[in-house]
Amino acid sequence: MTRLASLLEQIDAGTVLLPEFQRGYVWNRDQVRGLLRSLYLEHPVGGLLFWETDSDDISYRGDSRAAAGPRRLLLDGQQRVTTIYGVVRGTPPPFFEGDPKTFSALHFDVENEVFEFYSPAKMKGNPF
Repeated sequence: MTRLASLLEQIDAGTVLLPEFQRGYVWNRDQVRGLLRSLYLEHPVGGLLFWETDSDDISYRGDSRAAAGPRRLLLDGQQRVTTIYGVVRGTPPPFFEGDPKTFSALHFDVENEVFEFYSPAKMKGNPF
């Protein structure tokens, strides 16, 4: 089983790629908040499906350079992986196509244990 940190590093290194036939990022803010809430509450969020290949003849999304050697193409779980990458790294992954505002400015209220997107009227001056 791959740890989350390892998966993000593999995306950065170009060993995990998004195949060209996959659609771009389509999630909305409610789905982003829901995924993070599920992870926080330790609910199951589904598995990921990869196809490992040594082929040099692969088409993938993004402008990152594919690493030499075996690469893993992300076949299922792209919306979840993109969301986690964007929230953890604070920037979209190299294969991202969509609106990066969808997963930016997400805050966690430690007092109420809820995820919310930043709202100046509601959150200004709130230390939690």
